[in-house]
Amino acid sequence: MNKILCYSCSTLLLCSGSLFAIDRVDIGGFGTVTGVSTFNDKRPYRGFRDDDVDFEQESLFGLQVRADLKDGLSGTAQIVARGFDDWDAEFEWGYLTYIINSDWTFKGGRFRTPFFQYSDVVDVGYAYHWVRPPVSVYAPLFKNLDGVTVTHTADVWDLMSSVNLFYGKVNKRINFGGSETSVDLKHLWGGSWGLSGDWYTLRFSYFQAEASFPFTAAPALTAILAQPAPPPGAPPAPPGPSTTLTTETSKATEINADDAFFASISLRVDYDNFFAVAEVTKSDVDDSYFTNPLAYYISVGYTIGDFTPHLTYEQFDTDAQYGILDKEPPGAPRDTLEGIIQQTEEDFKQYTVGVRYDFHRSAALKFDFNYIDYKVEDGVFRVDAPLYSISANFVF
Repeated sequence: MNKILCYSCSTLLLCSGSLFAIDRVDIGGFGTVTGVSTFNDKRPYRGFRDDDVDFEQESLFGLQVRADLKDGLSGTAQIVARGFDDWDAEFEWGYLTYIINSDWTFKGGRFRTPFFQYSDVVDVGYAYHWVRPPVSVYAPLFKNLDGVTVTHTADVWDLMSSVNLFYGKVNKRINFGGSETSVDLKHLWGGSWGLSGDWYTLRFSYFQAEASFPFTAAPALTAILAQPAPPPGAPPAPPGPSTTLTTETSKATEINADDAFFASISLRVDYDNFFAVAEVTKSDVDDSYFTNPLAYYISVGYTIGDFTPHLTYEQFDTDAQYGILDKEPPGAPRDTLEGIIQQTEEDFKQYTVGVRYDFHRSAALKFDFNYIDYKVEDGVFRVDAPLYSISANFVF
């Protein structure tokens, strides 16, 4: 099906201008070949658990096609094939853009979520200095949304201002905690505001949504949730201690149509050959066992000819929701729930040392060394681990 869709889209975009009034078609692309290893199978780093070099998990190839339909109207499609997904090509973007005038632009369809400093180019490794953006901030829950957005650009206080307002939804299958689950965000609305000067860029973003995350990623929790009442005429449950949580506690743990918000602020400074970038994010989901993490990083680098050495420090702080336990009477289900909540504590620091080598005007070679340092938590066993990465990135 993906091959048929790719072929159909390419055919439509490349058809004669007399049929579709296409003024011009621009085709570009990008790719990343990344090798990753811990070189120690007893010290796993997140999803990497082998001492062999993995060239599949983070490698990808993307193709973007833009058709100019004249008079300010254009269509854009982006197709990406990822190594961890068996190189199956998927349409990640597909949207229509209308430039109303020099200040206002409208966009509708599926497009990148404008949440982070590097949202638009997070898959284009050539666009930044790391092998991968900091994992504490750029958690891969979802990258795209279906909806509409309007952008306004203007000069404010001798600065370039760009305000982006959007509305839409997200419904996507993801791999979370080693299991397939889905992220469902309804009535997703928010915006971002960027201010750019001669040597710095300041950016704010915020969104709210109605969030639902099924518990396929937490089977132990699913097993102890309150069960629906038996139908009329069904035999009553056998007497004895309860094996499930109360209805009140179960509802308190669920992420089901709960209000959620996300906010971020970032700053990038460029002065001669020196640069620094910092980003802070905060997420929150009401009335659930979601850990409402606070994440941030700061990265500095200096360009010397074709080489850019850099250093990054990042931190991820979670807030385990032990308050839910107050709703549950003592017993086995409460003890199980306490263990599940305890396992959501994942506070860590990470240090990155790396270098980028621009050996070609359209390609770069990068090497990163990451070390993740977990905070010691009672009852939670996580191993501090190194990660070695080498990556070739190109654009065309």
